[in-house]
Amino acid sequence: MLFLSLIFAKPLLSASPNFERAYYYFLMSQLFTDNATDVEKNLKKALELSKDSFFLRKMLFSFYLQNNKLEEAEKIGENLYKKYPYDRDLVFLMSKLYLQQERPNRAMGVLEKYMEKNPRDDEILSFLISLYLQQKEWDLALAKLDALSKRHPDAYAIWLFKARIYREKKDQVSAKNAYLKALELAPSNKALLVETLRYLESISSFEDIEKILQDYLVKNPEDKDFLRLLLGYYLEQKSWEKSEKLLKEYLEKNKDQPEFLFYLGLTLEYKNKLEEALKIYAEIPVGSPWHLEAQKRSFELFKKQDLKLAKKFLDDLKAKGLDEKSYLLFLAHAYEDIDECEVGAEIALEGLKKYQEDPDLSLALASNYACLEDYQKVLEVVSPLLKKLPEDAYILNFVGYSLVELGREFEKAEELLLKAEKIKPNDPYIEDSLGWLYFKKDDLEKAKAYLEKAFKNAKTDEPVIWEHLGDLYLKLQKKKEACELYKKALEKTVHKREKNRLLEKVKACP
Repeated sequence: MLFLSLIFAKPLLSASPNFERAYYYFLMSQLFTDNATDVEKNLKKALELSKDSFFLRKMLFSFYLQNNKLEEAEKIGENLYKKYPYDRDLVFLMSKLYLQQERPNRAMGVLEKYMEKNPRDDEILSFLISLYLQQKEWDLALAKLDALSKRHPDAYAIWLFKARIYREKKDQVSAKNAYLKALELAPSNKALLVETLRYLESISSFEDIEKILQDYLVKNPEDKDFLRLLLGYYLEQKSWEKSEKLLKEYLEKNKDQPEFLFYLGLTLEYKNKLEEALKIYAEIPVGSPWHLEAQKRSFELFKKQDLKLAKKFLDDLKAKGLDEKSYLLFLAHAYEDIDECEVGAEIALEGLKKYQEDPDLSLALASNYACLEDYQKVLEVVSPLLKKLPEDAYILNFVGYSLVELGREFEKAEELLLKAEKIKPNDPYIEDSLGWLYFKKDDLEKAKAYLEKAFKNAKTDEPVIWEHLGDLYLKLQKKKEACELYKKALEKTVHKREKNRLLEKVKACP
């Protein structure tokens, strides 16, 4: 509060010949605030020495208000208000006094009087409108705002508050028109623009959203935030043609924009222009934060076309020697995805030389070892992580499942997997591990419950889950259901070991 004393030193100084002593007591009231009695005493002493100081009387009024001495506050406040009805700070204090006295109409009256002379004071207007809304005096609020707008037709804040009131009244047409009028009066006000867009989105007025964003970008073509908004709107509406047109026009005028190149590639993907999308992704330079995202998208496109093309793409990227952790992680997992798990493991091991004991790279290494069905190595990698991260459901599941595959320590495996399930319920991978554990323990009832839940909760193709459930059905003499799952899993798997195992099971089917 010391800075306030410096700001108001001049009014104090001019108010009384005893200004030095008054100033001293004022400072004492601001510096030593632990004892409310002392604060009041010092303010009163300052006022005795500078009786006409409006600032000191206002400070004493504020003190009474803060300390809930409402009678004293009202006495000093109303005397001040008679002389200074348009002082902004005093208006705030008076309205707060009346609110604390549960006299909202008096509070609104003080604010309304002030607004007649100061219609552009958004903060006071906001306070006033919030009171109207609390009292549900919507029609009164609209009448006051209408009167203000006639005197000040270009005050956008009046229309903004009208829009908010109509929104509370659920009058969508009037709310929309008021928002649009406010925006017409203040087209460059970003906060207003965002609020208007949110409201229009809530009432699904998509044509208005598009027009507003287009108009804004014509005047502010370099504003990337609003370009992203319009782009996001097009992508959400699946307006691929408009998205492509917008991005190509922008990129023609603004070169070296990796982010928007990436979104152009994504748009072309959705339009099934895959070759063109790949060319765009290839233009995004190394060093840009969007480069890795572009590589991920390119890999997915190649993977859908041909695994050999996907492998060549990864080999070319690997040859560039990009040794940032994010690239190493991507490569380790991507090689695993195309059943090149030896390479994936090598990359993870190289990464761990630079990023020692990194949990993400350790898990990538373990995942590749699991792909190679070397569960002893999986345990060697993951067990130390469990000591550091005992509440990580993913790690608990990794260790538990590995023990099950190794056919040992089933009790420990069960303990770890049940803990993982508690931390992350309804996770299909944890449910599959538990189901597989109970299958190995010959507890077929529990195995069925968990494996069927895993099958139901899996959001993507999961050949391992399908195979496990198929093995269970086979054991339950449901050969037809088992064979359907084996065939489904065989069709989707890319891993040689899984494929060979499933092929033998399918051969045994009718």
